[in-house]
Amino acid sequence: MRTYKVISLLILLNFLVSCSDSFLELTPQQSVPDTEALTNLEDFESSITGVYNLLSGSEYYGRYMILIPDVLADDVKQNAQANRIEDYAEHIQRVSDPDASRLWTTMYKAINALNTIINSDVEVAEVNRTKQNHIIGEALALRGLVYFDLVRMFAQHYTFTPDASHLGVPLVLNFSPEDEPSRNTVGEVYDQVISDMTTSLTLMSDNSRTNNSNTLSKIAVKALLARVYLNSENWNSAEAMATDVIDANNYSLIPNDKYYELWTTDNSSESIFEISMTEVDNVGGQGIAGLYSQKVFGDYLPSNDVVKLYEPGDARLATFAEDDKLNGEFAPFRMIKYPDINGFDNVKVIRLAEIYLIRAEARANIGTNIEGAQADYNVVHQRANADAADITATGLALKEAIFLERRLELAFEGQRLWDLMRMKMDIVRTQCTAEICLIPYGSDTVILPIPQNETDANPNIEQNPGY
Repeated sequence: MRTYKVISLLILLNFLVSCSDSFLELTPQQSVPDTEALTNLEDFESSITGVYNLLSGSEYYGRYMILIPDVLADDVKQNAQANRIEDYAEHIQRVSDPDASRLWTTMYKAINALNTIINSDVEVAEVNRTKQNHIIGEALALRGLVYFDLVRMFAQHYTFTPDASHLGVPLVLNFSPEDEPSRNTVGEVYDQVISDMTTSLTLMSDNSRTNNSNTLSKIAVKALLARVYLNSENWNSAEAMATDVIDANNYSLIPNDKYYELWTTDNSSESIFEISMTEVDNVGGQGIAGLYSQKVFGDYLPSNDVVKLYEPGDARLATFAEDDKLNGEFAPFRMIKYPDINGFDNVKVIRLAEIYLIRAEARANIGTNIEGAQADYNVVHQRANADAADITATGLALKEAIFLERRLELAFEGQRLWDLMRMKMDIVRTQCTAEICLIPYGSDTVILPIPQNETDANPNIEQNPGY
């Protein structure tokens, strides 16, 4: 078994900042146990907990994994004083951008730690073998999720080329100091994501280790797989995975009259997987709320045109509040899906409403169960609009209604950009407060630059076009 030195997270961060080496050339050096230190179940639990902590940081799901895609798209407008990720709002990000670098580094740090768990040949006591297998399955599923996030952030969408042969991100399943990995294709990355997640299902127990949605369960992995299949337009697999999640009856939609409790309640009946955010995490104003709330930075606002898309009486209007301190083109709304200014609200990664909409879209595209697609749409639409009539649209009109419903239901949850990209649509900012109001489909700036320190140190890493 290869021996790796374990150094503190502080030393590692200082090392990464101070040197020009490629992060992908580093051996596994984490603040969680390495392959030699994994000797018992507690070590495996500590290691996987360390990965969830990485996911919760402001450089990942704690802020930018949700916020950057939304700022790049069309539902968010930039406030006059915005000075955080404003380059993304204006589509002028650069290879030296620190946020892209932090995302890249954090994601590969997570993969590094997950590889340590997955590749370990340690067998714990037989009485704990089922729990160990669950953690290994969890690690595989999380690695799939991180690679899915990486390839969406740093590469064009799956169908950008007919066979997904355009450049994705490097697949590194074993870190080695001798390796200088090149970028795999988007198709190869998706294949690995699907392989990791489907393999995880053979190892995991039905329930999560924490008995809530803060850690992955087998059903949560199926929900994430449904999203992956949707993004690759594998409609039959997306429909099948979504059906498995719905038929499990583990989750239920928050009722119409309590809709806003989705955003003030951790581990609600609708939440399938969410990132735990606690006082110990201490993100404070560095969380998502900090960039939306007027009590912190308040850099970003919901565009009035998206707010006007909601019908009168729509329960989802509760996620907007008027702010009398705003004026002119910046008035009157603020988005309040992330109300806790201290950042203690859990970050919802995937929830049941999205699963219904995934199945609705898959069924509409398969075309053999249009009534089922309409019923799934109605579940979400009528939860928000209790008096709404059943939808009767078919064909393109039905697909457009589902697409709009995704925009309304999943607004400001980091999904809009990916929807526009996979639909091959321009980004059109009807109410535009940034420097750029139309971003054509396929623009270089809808994806992030590969960090310059990576391309400088590793000649095999090709930069994204336009950077």
